[in-house]
Amino acid sequence: MSRKSSRRQAGIPHEVILTAALLMSVVMACLLLSLGKAQSNLPAKAGRAGQSATRRRTPVPASPGETPLGSAFLDLNQLARANSIDEADNARWSLVRGTPTEGDVYSQAGGVDWQTLRTLSQSGAYDLPAGNTWSFNETFGGGPGYKMASGVLAGGHCALATVFRAAAIQAGLPNQAIPHQWPIPGFPLDETVTIWWGRDDLTVHNTTGQDLSLNWDLSPQGIKISILSFNVD
Repeated sequence: MSRKSSRRQAGIPHEVILTAALLMSVVMACLLLSLGKAQSNLPAKAGRAGQSATRRRTPVPASPGETPLGSAFLDLNQLARANSIDEADNARWSLVRGTPTEGDVYSQAGGVDWQTLRTLSQSGAYDLPAGNTWSFNETFGGGPGYKMASGVLAGGHCALATVFRAAAIQAGLPNQAIPHQWPIPGFPLDETVTIWWGRDDLTVHNTTGQDLSLNWDLSPQGIKISILSFNVD
């Protein structure tokens, strides 16, 4: 007959349980705080304008206190002849998309009415406050309506980014971009831009100490980009 063990298992003191529960609560709170900080540091997804330095607005006529800093013009007819009309169309659509005129040329069922888009004359602007950076991809990347051009979706963005960069260079604003592999009509190769959503971008930095406006004027002939300073004393 086997002998039963007479050893009793020691009970866990109540104070130890409370201490362990408190430590677990502290650990969980630290983990949640770390997760929140990590999520807040994630890069913004490329998408429509409307955040931070790229808020879209309708420009008003220049006041006597505003100063033109630089401008450039992209000839869309020349771009269509040299590359393709599809590139010119995507450049037009990039500007019109997200404006009140979008509904006149676009529907989910039918897509973009390219014939009507080519006849539009319209203006708009993006604010670039002092000390901020404007990103082409964050402003124009993604979204519906774009078509294939020169073998890529939204081909023509390189040309549109190039005219923005040329105006920034004329205005003396620091900018970063990778030059295009081949010339874009109307611009020296070292002023051109390669755009690839999520990888290659154009960024323009406002180091002037004054708020700036990146104005665009679309016509059937082309796109003019003008950079103005405002809030001038």
